[in-house]
Amino acid sequence: MNVYNDMDSMGYAEMVEGCRRHDAAAQRALYDATAPMAMGVCMRYAASREDAQDMLQDGYVKVFERVGQLRDSKRLMSWVYSVMVNNAIQTCRHNRFERLASDMEPLTKPLDLEPYLMQDIVAAMQQLSPRERLVFNLFTVEGYSVDEVAKRTRTTNVAVRVMLSRAREKMREALS
Repeated sequence: MNVYNDMDSMGYAEMVEGCRRHDAAAQRALYDATAPMAMGVCMRYAASREDAQDMLQDGYVKVFERVGQLRDSKRLMSWVYSVMVNNAIQTCRHNRFERLASDMEPLTKPLDLEPYLMQDIVAAMQQLSPRERLVFNLFTVEGYSVDEVAKRTRTTNVAVRVMLSRAREKMREALS
C-alpha cells in the first residue's frame, strides 16, 4: 500500500518530507494531489493547452526545487498554487510579444463571468493576447488592484487599464 494515498495534513507532511528526500513516490503523490488545481492555473494564463502543459512542467520543476522552503505542510495546496501563479506571471513577462498602442481607452464596465461555464471562460481567455491574459487574470481572477497589477507586470497603471479594457471587450465578444 502506498503511504502517500492519505491526503489529509499528515499525508501532506509525508509527501513534503519525501519530496525533500527526492523520493520519486512522494513526488508523484504530490503531483497527483495538486496537478488538477495547478493545471487550472496554467490554463488561465496560457494561450493553448500545450503552452499550459509547458507552464505546468516548469512550475513543478520549481515546486520540487523549492519544496524545502515550505514550512507548514498543511499549506501545501496554497503554496503550490502560489508557485504556479508566480511561474505563470514570470512566463508571461518573459514572453512579451506585443507592445501597447498609444491610444488609451477608458475602463469599460466590469465583466460578469458568473453565468458562463468555466470551460467557456478559459477558451475565451486563451483568445486574448499574452499581456491581456496576464492582466485579466491578475485583476479579475486573482483580485489584484490596478496598482498591484502594474507593479507585478512592471508596467504603468494606464497600460494596465488599457489592456484590461481590451481584454474585457474581447471576452464579451468571445462569450456572446
